Amino acid sequence: MTELGEKGEAVRCPRIFVARHCKTSWNLEHRIQGRTDIPLCEAGLVEARANCALLRDLPIDRIFSSPLARGRQTAEIYGAALGVPIEAWPEWIEVNMGEWEGHTRKELSAREPAEYERWLADPSRVPLPPIGGEDIGGARKRVVGALCSLAVRPERGVLIVLHKYIRALLHCAVFDLPLSRFTDEIVEPTAPSELPPDLVARLCR
Repeated sequence: MTELGEKGEAVRCPRIFVARHCKTSWNLEHRIQGRTDIPLCEAGLVEARANCALLRDLPIDRIFSSPLARGRQTAEIYGAALGVPIEAWPEWIEVNMGEWEGHTRKELSAREPAEYERWLADPSRVPLPPIGGEDIGGARKRVVGALCSLAVRPERGVLIVLHKYIRALLHCAVFDLPLSRFTDEIVEPTAPSELPPDLVARLCR
């Protein structure tokens, strides 16, 4: 995309693609991962290699991911297939889910009160567990800051390998959606998609 710089000159910004990391054993068991560092399982490795075909026609010159194994391994497979460098940024790490990590949605929903269900409905209204949980406003701020730092890079395009909740949070920010739409933006597929350049520019302006 092209924006105008401070002096009115044209400034070219990279196209920004996002993709969720591929599967781990906890994904298959429907367990909340958060910051728990679970590597890709065999199904996830197969999925990542298959996804490489979806990336080859995209103008991706660099790949970014979180430092967690599942994100980094996905990025490494994509980077090797495309012949581009990868970088792990701490800003892209998953939301810290505290004591909810390792549990399934069914397990947490059976608790009384079902705070996890209320959190999914609108993370801005329900704090994450007091032991280790992350402030959702702080998580939003860090991912928006990281996105805007990518918007001024020289590459033609970049790919960000994201986690489930961070991707949903980023989508809400880019598309200017209230966090009551958070659950709608959680996706299971790991195929890449492009963030609309005009919306990225508006967010970062």
